[in-house]
Parts: sequence; structure tokens; C-alpha cells
Amino acid sequence: MTATRVLFVCAGNTCRSPMAAALAARLARAGGLDWSVASAGLSAEDGAPMAEAARRVLAARGLDGAGHRARRADEGLIAAADRVYAMTRAQKYALAARFPAHAGKISVLREAAGLGGDVEDPIGRPDAAYEACAASLEEALTVLTRRNAHV
Repeated sequence: MTATRVLFVCAGNTCRSPMAAALAARLARAGGLDWSVASAGLSAEDGAPMAEAARRVLAARGLDGAGHRARRADEGLIAAADRVYAMTRAQKYALAARFPAHAGKISVLREAAGLGGDVEDPIGRPDAAYEACAASLEEALTVLTRRNAHV
């Protein structure tokens, strides 16, 4: 049986989506799920590192974001994923417009978890905004991994 390939997408792939991927990988392992997680950005600057505040928030949770390098969402990444989770409704629509053949597997993360709303972008804001972002991601990802299906 092959792993479920889950792709998280935000704007720049330096905050929300790499934090989501790291948190999802941990939660999936803890739940015994066979998930392969990755992240990308709609307008990412390829090779950019994770934002320092995002790395600090992950480090506080025992996760290391130091090796992350941003990459732009492209046809290959979207096609290879079983599920694509955007951080906002606008990003979902942008992805569906850019990759219409894959629109059916693109969802807004918090909506897919039944929580509603977007994951707010903390870029350029104080560490508390990154902490709130991580908490929002964890809440949604916990629901999705506990469901153990349809991801």
C-alpha cells in the first residue's frame, strides 16, 4: 500500500505550509498513518529558507525547520499529491484556476477539518502571530489525522 501524498500550499512557502507539513508528519506518525507530506507556495521564491519565527515555533514543539527550502507549486507537485490543502479560500481558488485538472483534490485546510476559516498569514508579524498560526494548523491537522481517512 502506498503512502497518502499530502501537499500543503500557502503563498511563499516560508511559514504556514512548511509548518503544516512538519506538524502533519508528526501527527500522522503518532496516529499510525502512512502519509508523505510536502509543501509549496503559489508565489514562492525557490530556495528561500523558512521564516525564523516559524522555525522558533516549530523548535518549541521539538521540530526542526532549518533544512526547509521554499519551492513554487507546479503541475508536477499538484499532480503527484493525493490531497492538496491550501491555507486560504483565495489560495484554493488560485490553485484550482492554475491547475484545473486537479481542482477536485484541492481543499482549504480548516474547511476540510470542518472548522472553517483561513489560516492567517503571520509573515512580518510578532512571534505571537506565528504561535497562533501553528495552533490553528494543529487544531485542523489533529481533526484530519484523527479521522484517519479521506485526506
